[in-house]
Amino acid sequence: MTTEETKKESTSGLFQEEFTATKMTNAEIVNRRRVINGFDDGLMQVSPLKHPWAYDIFNTMIKNTWVPQEVPMQLDVNMWNDPEALTEQERTVYERSLAFVSNLDGLQTNNLACNIIRHITSPEIVLAITRQTYEEALHVQSYATLVEALALDPESVYGLYRTDQDLYEKNQTVLAAVSKIADPQFKTGTFETDQMFLESCIGNIILEGIYFYSAFLIFYVLRRNNKMPGSAEMIQFINRDEDMHLQLFIKISNTIKEEQPELWTPEFQAQIRQNVVDAVSMEYQWGAACIGSGILGLTPADLKEYLQFVGDMRLLALGLEKEWNSKNPFPWIDEFTQGSMIEVNFFEGTVREYQTGTLEWE
Repeated sequence: MTTEETKKESTSGLFQEEFTATKMTNAEIVNRRRVINGFDDGLMQVSPLKHPWAYDIFNTMIKNTWVPQEVPMQLDVNMWNDPEALTEQERTVYERSLAFVSNLDGLQTNNLACNIIRHITSPEIVLAITRQTYEEALHVQSYATLVEALALDPESVYGLYRTDQDLYEKNQTVLAAVSKIADPQFKTGTFETDQMFLESCIGNIILEGIYFYSAFLIFYVLRRNNKMPGSAEMIQFINRDEDMHLQLFIKISNTIKEEQPELWTPEFQAQIRQNVVDAVSMEYQWGAACIGSGILGLTPADLKEYLQFVGDMRLLALGLEKEWNSKNPFPWIDEFTQGSMIEVNFFEGTVREYQTGTLEWE
């Protein structure tokens, strides 16, 4: 059966015809599943599984459940209200970093709910993306919790892009990347549209795995210097969630490549590489604009090397060669997060079994 025939059979309308003897067995339905363009009866049957890795990720996400109200913020409130506790530069960098991550999770929530999930024909992957959408919304709430706890002016956070050209252009670039499949008339099923969808999935890897990283680093640098510990803990929870999102979209992208290898052309690979290179460059420009000549030991040169290191890990995860061969200049980041979090091998790792709302890694 061709892809187009499968799509017609799976989208013709469930329970719209007179009852007849079953045309397909459950085994046949599962065997015809694909990430996109597969047979989908709409009933979300997840046993047996065609893509068990998605169900594993979904279950880990559930075990990772937390809420921002669990994070103690009193020390941060005290520091923010103490004019001697933070420099003006540290306050500005904190607010700019918070502004971008809050904008980014808002964009991502809409992207998943409106653009990505409607094209997925594997029910277990739909479960995982649905859970991810919830977690992105939780992150939106988390940033709002920081804004409210510190009594920040919402305009200085959510509305910063209206007065900060660097942030405006960064948001503009991110939105353009995720909006390629936003047209309500967009449908997968042709070589061109399937490549566009795959590029959009890899765009999620770039969003989750590169764009967040300079902002996350800022919060960890502050915490390493005994500043804003509650905010850093909030970011640790968010970072752990983003790790799972990164795992999910790397598996989605690589599985589409396996199921439709014709999409992974040399020209397409070159485009993906350029997308990663451009993302690292833009993230560095943003981060360097935030920290100026440096802050609390974080220099622009180290930031560039770190982002290039992260970019190389994303390329390797997609089966592409490194671009920069950079090293991680911040080994101390292990103090705050999983030691292999930003390395390609972390995609094979799992979060330990733990009680809801605690941070443990393996």
